[in-house]
Amino acid sequence: MGHGEIPPQVVRVQHSGCIQPAMELSSVCAARPASPVRPRERRFAMQVARVHRKSAANSLLLFAVLFQAAICPAVARAATKVVTDADKGGTVEIKMGDVLEVRLSSNPTTGFMWYLEKQSTGLLKLTGQSQMQATQPGPTQPEVGRPIVQIFDFAPRAKGTGVLLLHYVRSWENPDPNEEQFALHVTIE
Repeated sequence: MGHGEIPPQVVRVQHSGCIQPAMELSSVCAARPASPVRPRERRFAMQVARVHRKSAANSLLLFAVLFQAAICPAVARAATKVVTDADKGGTVEIKMGDVLEVRLSSNPTTGFMWYLEKQSTGLLKLTGQSQMQATQPGPTQPEVGRPIVQIFDFAPRAKGTGVLLLHYVRSWENPDPNEEQFALHVTIE
């Protein structure tokens, strides 16, 4: 056998412009050229492939959304339950994650303000405190002696029932049991 010659039992087969790897002679004789793919069949195969890619992408997106919902169920917005002086002695029900907002009228120019009582339930945590001018009908009142509304925001710490207690006292005086107080029975679910 000379240099560059192909051994008699191995040949290269060329079909439709593509050179196939060397095969044994016996398989070359049995091999037939592949039937050409018709354009219509090729388009259908490509459409099927596109549909599979889109459905895989949609499935992945659906999985991501469901996974996020499972990990962060608290994405739902917390409800804010507002109670006022009129709710004194009443009962309120809130859920874990909600906010309890207590709005009480006071007149700080007299020295009296609302303060959270030490014996108040431990199921609620004071998360914020602010005040705003009380709106009263009638002529405009002077700033001195004008009432305000104190706002207390509470977040539930645990499920259960308890009593929220606030006293209306002067900060420099010891609380007197006879002084005004605000009690609210709280149920946390």
